[in-house]
Amino acid sequence: MAADRAGRMTAAGAARAVHGEWTKLRTVPGQLWTVVSLTGAMIAFTALIAASAEEGQSGVLAPTALSLSGVYLAQTAAALVAIGVVCGEYPRMIRTTLAANPRRTTVFLAKAAVTAAAVLAAALPAVLGSLAAGRAVLSGSSGPSDSPGSSGFPQLPLSSPELWRATLGTAVYLLLVALLSVGVALMVRHAAAAVGAVMALLYGPYLATLIITMPEHVLHRVQKFSPMTAGLAVQTTTGPGTAPLAPWTGIAVLAAYAGGALVVGWAVLRRRDA
Repeated sequence: MAADRAGRMTAAGAARAVHGEWTKLRTVPGQLWTVVSLTGAMIAFTALIAASAEEGQSGVLAPTALSLSGVYLAQTAAALVAIGVVCGEYPRMIRTTLAANPRRTTVFLAKAAVTAAAVLAAALPAVLGSLAAGRAVLSGSSGPSDSPGSSGFPQLPLSSPELWRATLGTAVYLLLVALLSVGVALMVRHAAAAVGAVMALLYGPYLATLIITMPEHVLHRVQKFSPMTAGLAVQTTTGPGTAPLAPWTGIAVLAAYAGGALVVGWAVLRRRDA
């Protein structure tokens, strides 16, 4: 049982709930391939973007952010993993899950934990592979990748704390996008609607800043409070970055979005009929 007779969560019940959610994830081929695609998409997209950069843009594009630019596609895979874990059971299978484990908070925590573990397991090799691919493409064959001035895109040395903050921070960014998606999926309980809502939340404000001419102070407000541009400030090592925020402040903004979505999603799961 997921709870004792007083209705409290037990460690054994929580472990069984996590095992159940993990079994569902690994036995559904589509979901498992989505997890794997996160890594491949990030590395391939980064290599493509880096290859399209021209040396004349070296004063405009930040090399570290360019070497991690696959995150713009990988975040879609992270969201799809989370939405699959939650919405894959609606409208029917969730009744079986809640019949086997009536304590809904345990089900909520199990889904969030399995999503976080799967996305983080894919995100870590994704950011490392992306960094290696991006640096290799930008450096070309003219010298080692950590030699400043070896190409039109002088790069930070591998010993740079800012480089690893940006790299590991990008993995944290993908994790938070996945948790945000868990919350949204629990609210709407429909895969297509959840995908649309998460994509609008991530890409909508960014696209608006590209399409709509707005005063600089308005632009900065949009960048500061938009989950994608604020969160990706963690990649900033030179220049203004995606938002006028300190790197970890930007991650905190995205964490606030993810935390708020999880709380609302948990409340909806507890109160709404399956």
